[in-house]
Amino acid sequence: MKNYPFIRFAILFISGVIVGKSFPIATYIVISLISSSILIFFIANKLNGSKIFSFTSFVVFSFSFGLLTILIHKTEIESKLSKYQKEKNVSAYGTVEETDLKKDYEVSFNLKLDSIFISNKMIKTNENLLCRLRSDSIDRKLFYESIKPGNKILIKGTFQQGRDIRNPGEFDYRKFLLSKGITGIITAYDSASVKILSDDYFFFKNIIFETRKSIDELIHQLHNSQTTGLLRGLLLADRTEIDFETKQNFVNSGVIHILAVSGLHVGYILLFFIVVFGRFNIYVRSFLTIVGLICFMIITGVPASVFRATLMSVILIIAFLSGRSTNLLNSIALSAVIILLFRPEEIFNPGFQLSYSAVLSIAIIYPVLQKMILQSGITNKYLKNILLFAGVSLSAQIGTLPFTLAYFNKLSVIALFSNLIVIPLVGVIVGLALVTLLVGSLLPLVATYFAIVNNSITSLMIDLIRFTGGLDFSYLRINNFSVLDSVIFYLFIAILIYSFKKSESIKFKLAVTIFVFANILVFTQLDDKKLLPDGILSVLMIDVGQGDSFLIKFPAGQTVLIDAGVVDPFFDTGERIIIPLLDYLGIEKIDYGFVSHLDTDHYGGFASLLFNKRIKEIYRPKPDSSDKSIRFEKFLDRLKIPRHIYEKDKKNIGNVALYILNDSDNEFINKLSSNDRSGIIKIIFGETSFLFVGDAENPAEKFYLNSNRKFLDSDVLKVGHHGSSTGSSMEFLEAVSPDISLVSAGIKNKFGHPSEMVLQRLKEINSKVFRTDSQGAVLLQSNGNKINVVDWRNY
Repeated sequence: MKNYPFIRFAILFISGVIVGKSFPIATYIVISLISSSILIFFIANKLNGSKIFSFTSFVVFSFSFGLLTILIHKTEIESKLSKYQKEKNVSAYGTVEETDLKKDYEVSFNLKLDSIFISNKMIKTNENLLCRLRSDSIDRKLFYESIKPGNKILIKGTFQQGRDIRNPGEFDYRKFLLSKGITGIITAYDSASVKILSDDYFFFKNIIFETRKSIDELIHQLHNSQTTGLLRGLLLADRTEIDFETKQNFVNSGVIHILAVSGLHVGYILLFFIVVFGRFNIYVRSFLTIVGLICFMIITGVPASVFRATLMSVILIIAFLSGRSTNLLNSIALSAVIILLFRPEEIFNPGFQLSYSAVLSIAIIYPVLQKMILQSGITNKYLKNILLFAGVSLSAQIGTLPFTLAYFNKLSVIALFSNLIVIPLVGVIVGLALVTLLVGSLLPLVATYFAIVNNSITSLMIDLIRFTGGLDFSYLRINNFSVLDSVIFYLFIAILIYSFKKSESIKFKLAVTIFVFANILVFTQLDDKKLLPDGILSVLMIDVGQGDSFLIKFPAGQTVLIDAGVVDPFFDTGERIIIPLLDYLGIEKIDYGFVSHLDTDHYGGFASLLFNKRIKEIYRPKPDSSDKSIRFEKFLDRLKIPRHIYEKDKKNIGNVALYILNDSDNEFINKLSSNDRSGIIKIIFGETSFLFVGDAENPAEKFYLNSNRKFLDSDVLKVGHHGSSTGSSMEFLEAVSPDISLVSAGIKNKFGHPSEMVLQRLKEINSKVFRTDSQGAVLLQSNGNKINVVDWRNY
């Protein structure tokens, strides 16, 4: 550290960036700090280089320089569009900044606005929007082939904000977009709604886009869909064609890092260029390798991990040519500072955090492991090399563990084994893909043979990952891993490394290792808080947009899920919202799944949950002859899921009573609509009660008023059919007389839910209304005597 002062500068600079991003610091304070550091520097010179004053000047300047960087790149956007949540018939005019690679269902691009028309009002602004065309495949293909960065575009469609945190543990997509300078999204649904008004384009950006597009098209032409999705991720940093299940298997196996283009991939590219340019002299070979690495970095979109690895590779090549030595930690620090100088928001980017924590831990921890392996007395060179390779992998996993737990809530037990096989296979796949693409541009027929081999290797690797990720013991679920937990983890790991360097005693090292990991286990649990604690009844109304989903945890720990939201070609709430929510809450399986009725906005999300074995058994309406009922029954048959139909019943779940009010044999009910045949469920815990009525409308309400009027009285009502005017009659609401009413509806949905008339009725009976469209998820908790509304955002 003493010989490399830049590392100290980088640590202080990064600390300043983190503080500046986390807390608003006034400009005058930053200027005062920088001025003070300069003044202290001059005082130090007057005092013949006083170490105290020199050190103080260095610390203050380095830290305040990080603060200054945040002020210069202030990312808080004064958006003129922030007050608009969702608006239809919006027209926007502007210039295409960037275009993404095509997806199966849309073409997307970033538009720098000139003006936008919302609610018949023209707004002049230069903000950036994410624009999406979702039309038929031919329309999308023609538009994708025509659009170029720099084109003037007119787009008409629906404007909306990015999704913020609507449920516990959810990713803040809106904040992510804002960090990239994007203040909203426009979606068009036919090609006539997107017009290219000029052929002007940005020369350099267009070359990059056309290169990416050509590589992507060649990958698609030569490989099968599975290999195409993987190669898109490995070579073009686009993972949109890798399905959710595959990504989850990568997480479970502890190899998700290979899907993020990083130093590993740059290393393979570097090795490829060294082999390809091997016949040239050292200077030409080095120059061509550097050019090749820079081209790869640009083609991938310059993510922080690739920039870091490319810069470090270039530094090492130049140092080798000049005969000078370089320090790995110094190179890491230099690349981090350069990235943050231009893009300080990267400090909170998961890719940046995972990349730098991995390479830092390899630089710091691996030498300790390497020394232990080399001094172990192992003579078999193959075993020794395997252990050394495992040491690199283990070092990276230790360093990235806090971030992995924070983002994925999983600790892969099998990661060390998986990486021993997967990382070399990825090297083969990347190398073979590069050869295939080079040959394919000249001799497509020959390239198909290389592609066939790569398809087989990819299939083998994916099957291995699916197998290892699907094992019952492949991972441990770790929830609520906080910033404090991360600090504790790194502190004790530092103690462990220091101890290993200071002592050669095996017994001492073993004792310290046990001490460190025991303390990590104890101290990282100190700040743990359960959002759904044991001993009380918790009811969470999940925000699934225009649909229904309610998660209930009983005092004894059993769980119920009533409905699971919608699934459509663009979004699966089961996959994208409910499964991540269950993971965040530490719920491995739902004990009872209740499908209120077979409308896609209620039962659609169950498909992913059932397929991923997250539901033990299902309750659903009596099957009928409709196509969706037949398909659903066949799906349950195929997965061998125990199921029950709704019929009058009382189920005791610990000290909570769950009543089903449906009469499946009643001819009158069986003739009603699917909505009116919804499962009607009442839950009673102590003196508190909750009534769930699915999408029941007026006919069903009249039936239950006649048969169960007194029993309908409840403290909490899940308002029927998202608050539609076709239900929630005054007579029914007066019979239920809820203190709290829950309405699940999408923001500015096309149905106009909830109805103003229904909201007025609820107001007249003095019921407090909570809505997902305006508040996101809503959490109620009962101790048997009183129901509390809990602010889950404070957990």
